Amino acid sequence: MTIIDFMRQKLTEYPKISEFMAGADIHIDFTDPDPTNYGLSSTGDSPIREDVLGNQIRQHNFVMYAVAPSFTDYNRLANSNFLLELAYWLERLPEEGGISVEIDNQAIIGRFLKATTANAMAMQPMTEDINDGVLYQIQIYAQYKIESEGF
Repeated sequence: MTIIDFMRQKLTEYPKISEFMAGADIHIDFTDPDPTNYGLSSTGDSPIREDVLGNQIRQHNFVMYAVAPSFTDYNRLANSNFLLELAYWLERLPEEGGISVEIDNQAIIGRFLKATTANAMAMQPMTEDINDGVLYQIQIYAQYKIESEGF
């Protein structure tokens, strides 16, 4: 399972995701313009630390987009609270193995370490009518470790 598959799975496991998600799945790289749709977009992967043995801690960056109803203050507060609680939940994910990385046509197994979040906010109305929903985003940074003996 790649880090993208891993984070998508974890997001669908969030206990409150069903309160805000119409379908049973999170789209990859796009979000439908209809309210209660979610998309997870991968925005890059880079090493952030390497030890003398060549083991790497890597960070994969994501943006999760959500279209949600926002025509009242109640809706906007609920959406903001959802993003805040999701951020808390993501930051408490336990370390877990099973991340797969492919380098030079060789599969290497990694270990998820932690997730952090930033910039949870309303971005824009989906149309000129706010009743059609507002696009929200939250940035997610997932760190994982790969061992040098694998590559």
